[in-house]
Amino acid sequence: MGRLLVVVVLVGVGAGIGGAALTLLLHAIQHLSFGYTEATFLTGVEEASGLRRVVVMTTGGLVVGLGWWALRRYRTVVTVKDGLKNDDPRLPLPTTAIDAVLQVVAVAMGASLGREGAPRQLGAAIGVWIAARAGLTIDQQRTLLACGAGAGLAAVYNVPLGGALFTLEILLVSFAVRDVLAALLTSAIATGVAWAFLSDKPTYIVEPFAITAGLVVFAVLFGPIAGVGSAVFTRLMDFAQRHPPQGWRLPVVTTSVFAGVGLLAVVFPQLLGNGKGPAQLAFDGALALPMFLALVLLKPAATAACLGSGATGGTLTPSLATGAMLGALTGGVWSTFWSGTPIGAFAIVGAAAFLAASHKAPFTAIVLLLEMTQSGNALLVPIIVAVGSAYVVSSLARTPRTSANPVVEPKNDAR
Repeated sequence: MGRLLVVVVLVGVGAGIGGAALTLLLHAIQHLSFGYTEATFLTGVEEASGLRRVVVMTTGGLVVGLGWWALRRYRTVVTVKDGLKNDDPRLPLPTTAIDAVLQVVAVAMGASLGREGAPRQLGAAIGVWIAARAGLTIDQQRTLLACGAGAGLAAVYNVPLGGALFTLEILLVSFAVRDVLAALLTSAIATGVAWAFLSDKPTYIVEPFAITAGLVVFAVLFGPIAGVGSAVFTRLMDFAQRHPPQGWRLPVVTTSVFAGVGLLAVVFPQLLGNGKGPAQLAFDGALALPMFLALVLLKPAATAACLGSGATGGTLTPSLATGAMLGALTGGVWSTFWSGTPIGAFAIVGAAAFLAASHKAPFTAIVLLLEMTQSGNALLVPIIVAVGSAYVVSSLARTPRTSANPVVEPKNDAR
């Protein structure tokens, strides 16, 4: 028991340091690529010229395309999902670290992918490596692999409870006491370690919202919309990854697709990056409804295009952003019939419902939104109502299938 506790602590520390290092690398490349220092990524992109957006994205596609082509030609990238089901759960640490860095470079230079995949992957590799070195059993190694992945997520987004729930609900699919304790400790330690290098502020800054009768009724009606939308989102991501380019075609396709997204970003700069910017705009209610409509359609398309090009990345933040914008859009329409609720409140409900349904993780989605926004419990009832109905409708709208792509699992994004 004592040895296991020491390993759990070390995994938390390792995931925290790994997540912080990848985040600092992300920020450095973003600042260098788009020429800003103090502003947010979205502001930096908006202030950059249209030509710079296209050049940065094209260059990014070429760099990561060549990197992944070389890596996949000479090494085998083992995913978190593969590690959990393989007889040997270990992830090759150098190969995994290189793959994680390439993911960070892609997102930093504007790819419409989630940045959470890289710290999860690195945290998992660190966790299982420490567990194996300590001589733990195969089952314990798998548990620490999952805990490392959740701790990596917790570290970069400052979501200790959300990271633990991601481990339990999505990866381990277990709430056994030993798993719960390991997940909570690793995520909490990783988050605390990351505070030494990163900000301890919430991911999104939102104003306090009060519950209204209009918001509760909206949640009842919006849940099925989010359920259908998330099913379409998931199928789109699945379809995009069925036939990824191989060999020399990989850098050619990534360069071409990234350049195309860069061209779209001349008009819609919000498309670049993982989706944090447009999600924040939705929480602020800072865009007109026609712009929200355009981004609700274009953001998933850009993410699918990047994944289809052979790039690796997460879908958690893109799905959250899509849900937030869908909530803001439908909430804006709803407000013409029943006023009194801020657009940001609709966006939070939308983000939680869409994320829960697209990743089949209602508990994780609820907690992630509460921790990411630190919005308190005022909106908990409409969030739960929307999440529950979205989850049910999404499950009914999707037929069981097996993804043909070994890189990202569309069911739970548990790379």
